[in-house]
Amino acid sequence: MSTEAPAAARVSPRAAAVTVASVLVVAVSLTWTYLSMRAVMNVGGSCADGGPYVSAQPCPDGSILIAVAIPALIIFAMIGTVSASSVGAPNLLVPMWGGLFGSLGWNFLEYAFIGPDVVWSWLVCGVLFWAMALPAFVFMVSQLRQTRQGPAVWWLPAYGVLGAAGLLLGWWSFVAIAS
Repeated sequence: MSTEAPAAARVSPRAAAVTVASVLVVAVSLTWTYLSMRAVMNVGGSCADGGPYVSAQPCPDGSILIAVAIPALIIFAMIGTVSASSVGAPNLLVPMWGGLFGSLGWNFLEYAFIGPDVVWSWLVCGVLFWAMALPAFVFMVSQLRQTRQGPAVWWLPAYGVLGAAGLLLGWWSFVAIAS
């Protein structure tokens, strides 16, 4: 009987790179979604461009990024979750869900109280979006309590740094496109 510890499982550099790239794309996409929504809410909450019907409110610059951000957000969260599972990193679907509905709920709540009167429809949407985000945050907190060792411990700060870098890149690129 051997007293040696089993050899550590080899981590695929490709899977790690896909996980890193996915976290960055998810963070950029969340930022674009958040800022695009704010741009549309700044003009009253609805807009339209082109097509057979002319809208009284054209869409602000940068709002088109939401059409790219949402599909990219979902696709890269799924791809990142698959690659993350092979390197022992936390999944991306749950944080994506919490970040998406939490940030959009924040927008609704903030804009519900900006004017002289409360915009009740935005207030209700904000509360509902936060209610949808809550299970993701509860799940993430429970997972943090269970993650005391193993590779996931090292991925958590990496996700934080990558998420912050993606937020800055997303904000910078949104401003560059919307200007």
